[in-house]
Parts: sequence; structure tokens; C-alpha cells
Amino acid sequence: MYRTHALSLAIALSAPLGFAQQLPSTYCTSGTSTNGCVPTIAANVPPNVANTYGCVITTSGMDGNKLGMSFYGVNNLGFTPTPFTPASSSWRCVAAPIQRVGPPANSGGSTGLCDGMLTLSWDAYQNAHPTALGNPWLAGAKVYVQTWARDPLAPAGANLSNALEMTVSNAVVIPCSSSIPGMVLIPPATFTMGRGNYPSWWYPTGGTEDLPAHEVTLSDCIWMSRFEVTQQEYESLMGVNPSWYVGVDRPVNNITWSEARAYCAALTAQRAASGGVPPGYEYRLPTEAEWERACRAGTTTPFSFGAWLACEDAAVLPCTSPFGTLPVGSYAPNALGLYDMHGNVEEWCLDTYAGYGAAPQTDPFVTGGMNKVRRGGSIIVELEYCHSARRGFAHEDEASPFRGFRVVLGPVRQP
Repeated sequence: MYRTHALSLAIALSAPLGFAQQLPSTYCTSGTSTNGCVPTIAANVPPNVANTYGCVITTSGMDGNKLGMSFYGVNNLGFTPTPFTPASSSWRCVAAPIQRVGPPANSGGSTGLCDGMLTLSWDAYQNAHPTALGNPWLAGAKVYVQTWARDPLAPAGANLSNALEMTVSNAVVIPCSSSIPGMVLIPPATFTMGRGNYPSWWYPTGGTEDLPAHEVTLSDCIWMSRFEVTQQEYESLMGVNPSWYVGVDRPVNNITWSEARAYCAALTAQRAASGGVPPGYEYRLPTEAEWERACRAGTTTPFSFGAWLACEDAAVLPCTSPFGTLPVGSYAPNALGLYDMHGNVEEWCLDTYAGYGAAPQTDPFVTGGMNKVRRGGSIIVELEYCHSARRGFAHEDEASPFRGFRVVLGPVRQP
């Protein structure tokens, strides 16, 4: 069956948005200890809402071998720094209420020298204290941090550093590094694509669409969704559920290639707005090479589970009824942590279908035609036809109740 929709607006993929970070800045004036030490505070990067940037706050130049402790507040609006105590050179630069960040710790260094230092992992503290002041954080929130340092001969027996203002940012995704809930980070790799090293008796049809086997290098990091896109995910973003086999945790089905791309475009726009898409990246369908590399998960056997596929491995014939898909993740994942790469619903890829060549390729991607690659087999396909290299195609506007998709976050590709 074929259907066309006015998807041009949704499919017009603009360059993913970056996110402008506001770097930490210092304010106020450090006090000078009775030993002449001037503690100075700094941070390497701003914090983010997910506490995943590796934000570390360092106070250096402290009296050696003395106790110290950092504290912070969340609202300095209208606050004027005030003397720490009469006759002290220190100023209190953070408005109440304040949160002490752990108990006092020794600054290290040597007694009598100004080589002491305190290091605070902001991320670790906030992750360990989800009810701390300000937590959970919102993008744009302000944090004001200062450090207290023990100085027995000073007024009030202590000295204060200058202060640090930080602006919490969204959790910007960093290629080859960040963890994304529900997705698997897949690093660059070289693998053999196509049917190769299969026993001569194994292949059931003698077809050549997945020959010759050839070397493929994928040079970019991508993230791939652990599961096929569910009906709940699709409907929550697109407002409709075209599936024949209905269930919130079942894969969305009866989807055209064009509709799958429209979903990816909408997901890109949604997550780019909060810094969740690196520059030059987008949410999209996997290329055929990305799909096969992910399905194989390092194997060279016909299936990611070995030479054969058992009924406990995947939703394929003759193991399942043709009258309904199964909830995603009903079977064990492959070695990369990806579910249902064999069976359940076959999955759209981004490429136009074309024959293979024998020469090694880097980042192969075929564009231009209307017949798009489909991979993985489904509940109505015999298990021997659901192997890792098995290929097929369908017109980009053809929908099937046995076809769905999964997404990747990867470098922009224009089909």
C-alpha cells in the first residue's frame, strides 16, 4: 500500500542547534589570611542540569594543612557582600540560604605555606544529594560558591575566598562521550558487511543481494536507540498512531519511510532546543552500514547470537503468531545492548537500495532513489531470512504493519 503526505515542512532538516554556555566567573574579593595567603576559587566548566559535565570547583592558594569547606547559595538578587566579621579582610559574598558542600576537609600542602588546595566535584556532590539546595537544577539557574578556610589567628578564626558565579546549562551531548538514556553509544569500527563465512549449506535461497562481502569502515561515533521506536514514543511526539497492532510498548508499525524521517526531524528539533544535539548531528534513520554493524555487534556469524536463531532469541516465524508484534525488548539484547535487531518488525534504513561492490568502503551511503532499504525481518518472516546481512527494499511511501524503525543520533546525512 502507498500513501503520500505533506511532509516537506517536517522533513526540512536544518542544521542542529548548538548551545551557548556561560562560563563560570569570579566576583567579590578574597580575604588575606594572617599568614598572607589569598585563597582563590575557580571552576573548569559550568554545571549542567544532569550533573554530567565534569564540573570541578578548585580553591587554591590556601593556608597549607588547614581545614576548609565550600558552600553555595542560589539567589544573590539584591544581595550586597558584607564583611565576614569586624576587622576581617574577608567578605561574605553568598546570600542565605546556603548549602555546605560536605564536611570540612584538609587543604593539604605544608603548614606555614600558601600551597593548600580544596577540590570539589560539583557533579558528584549533586548526584549524591538529590535534595540539596537547588537540586533538581533548571537551565539558567544561578549558583554562587565560596570557600571557608580555617585561620585560628584571624577574626572569627577563619578566612574566606573570593566567590564564583555559575550558570547552569542544559545537558549538551558530547560526541563519543555522553550517555543518552535509552540509546547505545557505538564507536567507529571496521567490519565485514554482507554475507560471508556462512556455511555453504546454510543460505536458503542462493540469492545474491547481500553479496559480495566487503570491508566497511565507519568513522563516526553514533548513538542508536536500544529499542525500536514504540507507539507511545511516536504518538507523544507526532500526535497520531498509525499502527495496526496496537500497544503502547509495541513498536510503531504501518509507517512509511517518509513518516519515519518526519519523526526524526521532530525529535531533532525538540532535543536541539535543549542542547541535546551536538553541532553537525541529527536524529535520523541509520544508514544500512550502521544498521548492519550494530546488528552484528562484532560477530561474523549469520546472526548476532551465533550460527542459528532459536525461538528464545527473537520474534520470528515459526516462533511467533503472525497476528501481533511483541513489546519491544521481549528478548535478550545483542552484545551491544540493542534489542530486536532480528525480527519483531523490520526496520527502515536511510539508504536507497543498490547492489554491493567488492571494494572496501568508508561510510557508505546511497542516495537518490525511491526504493529504501529495509532490514532485520519481522514476525512473518522465517528465521533463516532474518540474518544480519539480509537485505530488502520498499518504496519510501509504502507502509506495512510489519515494518517500523529505530533512530540514531549521528552526523547529518541527506538522502
